[in-house]
Amino acid sequence: MRHSLGLLLFFSPIFLLAQGIDLGTINYAPIFVANLSAPYNESSGLVFLNDTIYSINDSGNTPAVHALLSSDGSHVHSWTVSNAQNQDWEAMTQNSAHLFIADVGNNMGTRTALDIYVIPKEELITTNTVLSSQKQSFKLAGQPTTGLQMNAHNFDCEALFYWQDSLHLFTKNWENLWTKHYVLPTIWQDTLVVSAQDSFDVNGLITDAAIDSALHQMYLLGYKKEPGGLYSAFMYRFASQSTSFFDGDYQRIELGSTLTLAQTEGICVSGAAQGFISGEKIISILTIAPKLHQFDFSTLTSGPTLNAPPIYFHEHILYIPKDLLKDFELIDTSGRNVIDWQLGKNHQDLGHLKPGSYFLIGPNYRRTWVKTS
Repeated sequence: MRHSLGLLLFFSPIFLLAQGIDLGTINYAPIFVANLSAPYNESSGLVFLNDTIYSINDSGNTPAVHALLSSDGSHVHSWTVSNAQNQDWEAMTQNSAHLFIADVGNNMGTRTALDIYVIPKEELITTNTVLSSQKQSFKLAGQPTTGLQMNAHNFDCEALFYWQDSLHLFTKNWENLWTKHYVLPTIWQDTLVVSAQDSFDVNGLITDAAIDSALHQMYLLGYKKEPGGLYSAFMYRFASQSTSFFDGDYQRIELGSTLTLAQTEGICVSGAAQGFISGEKIISILTIAPKLHQFDFSTLTSGPTLNAPPIYFHEHILYIPKDLLKDFELIDTSGRNVIDWQLGKNHQDLGHLKPGSYFLIGPNYRRTWVKTS
């Protein structure tokens, strides 16, 4: 969704489960495919099916699904979705039988109920103009009914994928730059109230998500405001076969400036370690056309950057080579250093620290450790 960004960054208590090893940050430049035409000015969610990409636009647009060629980004066809409203369509996913469109955007903080539209995939073939839909509504547990400020709260959502018979939703946390993970069934009655399963410090705004079922990897797409005022795009990939996802080893991938990529809002997987990213049109001092880019991480999966550093936590002990101590620090959620290293040792006793979340920070390294007792 196009908006004027004003970010407030601070730490606050976060619901958190165990996390894997931070494999560091790398840079990767997605492959340019095409500048997109007008039907994709605000492309906010993607699905890949039979060499065709299906896209939706966010708020202010008609409730429609658009098809484009993955080879060159050219427009193929559009369908109107019946019995649907586009309050703020922000993500789309699929299973073998259905498309799921997530009307979940809430930048303004005024929505207390969010919606998922379920569409039979066979109608992409059998109908030329109108797709039928079933609307299902839900609420996020703990959301205040009033008092949320525009672009300054943690109850906005833009990311969704289907995995193991469930829908997985990830929030866009303006207030603290984390993301929360919610799990929904594919079909339900009445209005669900769902609670977060876990969360993760992404240091940015998550705008879409996808699952690579071949490699059991999850991708989160987003962007972040840099100190100079411009925005850069990034992805996280998590290696996990469980539904918690954040317990897997992970890596941050810096994609480059939104001046090149446009406002990165949509992602889909087209094969093992491969997929597409759509960028929404930017209208500001400069006008940036909507864009389609391709990514291929197959050359990265066996590279040295995916070898975990020789650092790990076990119970209340941090094991870290003594020659690395000078480059690392352990901080709490307020950013305060909490320990003076015992030099000359390959392990550090953390038993005296209070229960809570801590961050081990080093060159291209960031890992969260949770002390429970």
